[in-house]
Amino acid sequence: MQPTAMENLMKALIVDDDVVSRIALMDLLSVYGIFDLVEAEDGAAAWDLLAAGLHPVIVFCDVRMPKMSGIALLERMKAEPALAQVPFVLVSSASDRDTVLQAVTLGAVGYILKPLHAAEARAHLEKIFRITLDKLAEDPATTMRRLNIGPDRLAAYLAAFGEQLLAGRPAIVALLDAGEGADARLRIDSVHTGCMTLGLWHVASQLDSARRGLPDARTVAMVLGEVSESVRRQLNRLRAGMPDEGALA
Repeated sequence: MQPTAMENLMKALIVDDDVVSRIALMDLLSVYGIFDLVEAEDGAAAWDLLAAGLHPVIVFCDVRMPKMSGIALLERMKAEPALAQVPFVLVSSASDRDTVLQAVTLGAVGYILKPLHAAEARAHLEKIFRITLDKLAEDPATTMRRLNIGPDRLAAYLAAFGEQLLAGRPAIVALLDAGEGADARLRIDSVHTGCMTLGLWHVASQLDSARRGLPDARTVAMVLGEVSESVRRQLNRLRAGMPDEGALA
C-alpha cells in the first residue's frame, strides 16, 4: 500500500456495527481532542478504507460484526506490512477468556469492554494513548537526555525546524512539479534527518515511504504538512512538562 491523500497523522478509525456504541466511543475519544475520527460500520467497510489508503495511527474495533469480525480485521492488518504496526484496540461486550487471549496473541494493544463506563474506559484509554504517542514521537524528556540538552534548547530546535518546514515545503513541491526529483530528494533527506534527530518517529517513517521511487508532489506536500503538525504537537508536549510554560510563549 502506498501513501495517499487520505493519510493523516492523527486519524483514529472506529469500527462497530452498532451505531449507538460507535457514537458513544467517538464522543468519549473526542473529549481528548487528539484524533480526527473516522468511522466504519463493520470490518469489511474498515478494510475498504484501509485498502484505499487510510493509514490511521490507532484502530478501535468491535469484535463481533457481520461481514468481517474484529479478530479477522486485526489478522488482515497484521499480515499487511504497511498496517502491521498500527495499534489495535478491541472494544466489545465479549468478555470470554478465549477472545481476550486471541486478541493479545495477535498483537492487540488493549481491550475495552462495553457498555462503556466513562471512568474505567478513560483509565484504559490513557494507558493506550501513552503507548500510541510514544510510537508517534519520542517523549521530550528522552529526546533531551539523548541530545544532552535542556527544555529551552529543545524548544529552540523544534521552533527552528518548524520555520525550516514552513519555508521549505513550497520549495520542495515546486522542485517536484518541475521534474527536479534529485534536488527535491536532497531536501526531503534533510527534513528526514531533522525528524530522526528530534524523535519524530512516525513522520520520519512517512517521509521514508514518500521518498521511495519517484516522489509524488501531492503526497510529499501532505507528509510535510504532517511533519509540521508533529512539530507543533511535540512543542506542546514539551511545554506541558515544563514548570514555567511562559518561558516558551
